[in-house]
Amino acid sequence: MSLKENLRKKILIDDLARAVLRSMGPSGGPRKIDKENMRKLLSFTSFVPEKRRDLELYFSELESGLGEVMCLDNELPLYSNTNLEDVALRRSPELKEMISIRNVIKILNVKDILLCNGRDAVQYVQNQAIELLDLSFDEKDIDDMAEEGIDALVKADSDGALEILDLFVELLGYRAIPAAVLVNDYVMFGAHHDVEGGREFFGPIIMYNDKTNILRLIKDPISVDDPIANIKIPGIAMGESEPDAEGFEVFKFLKDAALKKEPRTLH
Repeated sequence: MSLKENLRKKILIDDLARAVLRSMGPSGGPRKIDKENMRKLLSFTSFVPEKRRDLELYFSELESGLGEVMCLDNELPLYSNTNLEDVALRRSPELKEMISIRNVIKILNVKDILLCNGRDAVQYVQNQAIELLDLSFDEKDIDDMAEEGIDALVKADSDGALEILDLFVELLGYRAIPAAVLVNDYVMFGAHHDVEGGREFFGPIIMYNDKTNILRLIKDPISVDDPIANIKIPGIAMGESEPDAEGFEVFKFLKDAALKKEPRTLH
């Protein structure tokens, strides 16, 4: 599978995890898990769906012969070094099983098998899914991506250009620029730098207008909390000031930045 395809998968995995986490609400509050997106997230892992009693379970076998079991409910518990029957007993015991003292102890105390739950369980599954992707790359992978972006720009294919920009943003770890300094019809991303004196710095900054097919670049970091940013960023976006690069040169810049990454893989 190509780097592009794996990057697309990673973006989707991250989006699914965010959707499930949003559905949980604030920590400590009532939970109503987005089960549909959680199922989709689990489909990118080695977990396979299993039905036991009234439970929707997902099982991933470990080398020991036991495995990890996730119960898809609002608590989202993830158990380890156990099996489906053990989890079914603890989560949905039958009356005849509760006659046994040993079973009652198991039902009342799951600490021996509980790995995590809730938000931690979502992030665990997210990491498992990403670990299955080959996110290493070589020069040809990056050349191909940059050429595809340039071709989309030449053809005024804004969807194609945005897709390649999204892949480079993922590869380089860029973040969305805060809404306070955005300009109409522009999407903007940049390398985020540590907050300094309470201010956030971004740079390089990539800006693309999908309506006009304009792609521009600011190379040097700029504080988005500084009033100067409210002049410089819109000025370059609107063509009132010169950008550091424009058009296909921006894709060449992104290509060079990606090839300077060490190691050549994405975590």
